[in-house]
Amino acid sequence: MENYNIKKLLRIEDEPFELIDDKKSHEILIKDIAYFMNYLKSFYEEWALNEDFITLPIKSIYSIDEIKGDFRIMPCIVHKDRKIKAVKIIGTNEENHFIKDKISVGKMFLLDWHDNYIYAAIDACILSSFRTAAISVLAYTLYDHKNTTISIIGTGRIGFYTSLILHKYLGINTLYCYDINIKNKNNFLELCKIYAPDLKLIIEDKLEKVISKTKSAFLCTDSGNSILKEDNIQDLEFISSIGADADNLSELDSSLIESFNIITDSKQSILLGDMQKWEKEKLLKKDAVIELKDLINKEKLNSKTLFISTGVALQDAIIAKYIYDVNS
Repeated sequence: MENYNIKKLLRIEDEPFELIDDKKSHEILIKDIAYFMNYLKSFYEEWALNEDFITLPIKSIYSIDEIKGDFRIMPCIVHKDRKIKAVKIIGTNEENHFIKDKISVGKMFLLDWHDNYIYAAIDACILSSFRTAAISVLAYTLYDHKNTTISIIGTGRIGFYTSLILHKYLGINTLYCYDINIKNKNNFLELCKIYAPDLKLIIEDKLEKVISKTKSAFLCTDSGNSILKEDNIQDLEFISSIGADADNLSELDSSLIESFNIITDSKQSILLGDMQKWEKEKLLKKDAVIELKDLINKEKLNSKTLFISTGVALQDAIIAKYIYDVNS
């Protein structure tokens, strides 16, 4: 057998492949946050001008009745000069059976434009957390925020990245924060001390205190029950809800529908969480929800604004290509 070139006879050619772990993704993404945010915004600006720029199939979600959590398959193609083919396979690790204290598990795959082999796999946890925070802050920039007092509700990974982007990209230097999870709160404080030492964090022990002192709130929780409703939002003018990305999670009560303009990254976000529930109850019509790309090149919103996202594969494709290019 040694005299035969088995690979040649079987016509096997190696497929170039790179694996990028969560820690490396973190290092790449925090290096130049302003540059990344402008890079992200440019995709939405281009999409606004050309609907055919993006192919965005609906994500597939699978679960087993007796096991908590699910896994999702999220494909996206970005056309024209960008040329990105990407698929994310991500799971919600609610069981913590083997992998401990890491809710998002899985990989993001980049495929060769012509030959369709996978040339890069990127851990999905940090990638997903950062892109969720980034799209939330991008939505905030479309709102005419005359008052920049901001609260962060939920201080996990997404809450940390939201705070960091607000600070590094928009120059927000004071944030009011609330979380019932002491471990997350302590980790958040340590991370901000390392990466944003000039950011002033005011930690409150009650939700009502942070809401009463701010005009904008970013919800980054894993709450199973509505956190904000018409009778406790006080003077909030902008709300971003990015934590309720599954049908067992909720951050917003339906009483907010009438008093806020609702915007989203894609109407696919209506398939999960609070908006899905509202649509099923006939409280929300898809036509009433405005997509981010339809606002990106227009004047800023000057009325009360509610941004909701449950995760869209376009953001995964954009951030994965960015991580890969910087790493190469």
